Amino acid sequence: MRRILVLAGIVALALPVAAMAETSPPKIGVMNVLRAIVECSEGKQANEKFEAKRDELSSKQKEIETLQQQLKSQAATLNDDARAGLTKSITQKTTDLQRSQEDAEKEFNELRNQIFNRIGSKLAPLVQQYAKEKNFTLVLDSSSQTTQLTYVDPATDITDDIVKRYDAMQVSSTGSAPAAKPATTVTPKAPAPATKPPATTAATPKK
Repeated sequence: MRRILVLAGIVALALPVAAMAETSPPKIGVMNVLRAIVECSEGKQANEKFEAKRDELSSKQKEIETLQQQLKSQAATLNDDARAGLTKSITQKTTDLQRSQEDAEKEFNELRNQIFNRIGSKLAPLVQQYAKEKNFTLVLDSSSQTTQLTYVDPATDITDDIVKRYDAMQVSSTGSAPAAKPATTVTPKAPAPATKPPATTAATPKK
């Protein structure tokens, strides 16, 4: 998150401060840099990859939970060998899931940094051009904690306009619109930790 805020700050600092006549009031705009990166088509495509990986890990998690429930419900009827085999399977699958989550988190962090750097570097000149065209004196980043905005008039928010321009720029440069789901995009989150394997159930001595 710190890297995201630093990147957002760079974009904000890159915005021009136009010289205005003394009789003209300053025109100030607000942009949520983080939301622009996440909601543009390129950002949505990247988020779909994160979602697919999370779904894969979630499926493995549910498989483990099903086996744990099976072990619990059938503990009284399973013989020693079956109980030991099921417990071993749960432990192995849990270990594999934990490794997959560690790999996924590492991949997530690397891809997130790449995405924010790539999109952010293209957003900066786009916002500069927009600010000049619309005669903005200053554009603030509302997603940066350092900005500390207490109130923002929605009419001054240029985020949606910037997202539209960015997507249009991508279409003109590639010749086709990138496929992206229209649903609201949530900021990618790292995979949740795996459930710990159950303690091995002691076998009941046979009489």
